[in-house]
Amino acid sequence: MGKTKFKLAVFDMDGVLTQAPSSWEFVHRELGVDNQNNLSLYRNGDLTYMEFLRSDVELWIEKMGTVPSKLIIDILGKVPLRAGITETMISLRRGGIETAIISGGIYWLAERIGKIGEFGEIHANKIKTNGNGEIIPDGTVMVDPKRKDLILRDLQKRIGVSEEETFSVGDTLQDVALFRHSGYSIAFNPNEHSMTKNATVTLKGNDLRLVLEQIQKQ
Repeated sequence: MGKTKFKLAVFDMDGVLTQAPSSWEFVHRELGVDNQNNLSLYRNGDLTYMEFLRSDVELWIEKMGTVPSKLIIDILGKVPLRAGITETMISLRRGGIETAIISGGIYWLAERIGKIGEFGEIHANKIKTNGNGEIIPDGTVMVDPKRKDLILRDLQKRIGVSEEETFSVGDTLQDVALFRHSGYSIAFNPNEHSMTKNATVTLKGNDLRLVLEQIQKQ
């Protein structure tokens, strides 16, 4: 990749780096549980994100009894990824661009993708376990999906990068918070039409190298 004005690339995970729109929903489907009631409560503001996280994990425990973390990690290992992640990240790094994941998804999946793409930073939400390696209804919220901008702005400050030197990639309205603090924003297979109005450009496809090609034009 040639010289570019960008110094930081920020990616949402679910629906951008993965073909599955939600890592949480992917696990729900695999375990045969329904979190629609919890989701409605969260969207209506009746649950904090931590409460939402706990309620989702409780569904798994109620269905399965004890749930080894390995089971969830193995399920997340089945999540189909976008093509071109490794190649895109290698090219970005060669161009002197720092890379980061900022996601409300599950950290174990972000960790898997982080290793594949050798991302510089990973910000996602962690599920806690007990001493036997079994999940418990608790976690660490690194990213409130409604306030991804807080993570981005802190990252920009820490590494000394301006908004104009940042580009971000997302697919849902929750990613607009990233777009507002990025000099260039890409709606990648957006799940809502209004995303197009909030992004610099919209791309559709199953290969992350589309993002790379777009950035190389800038």
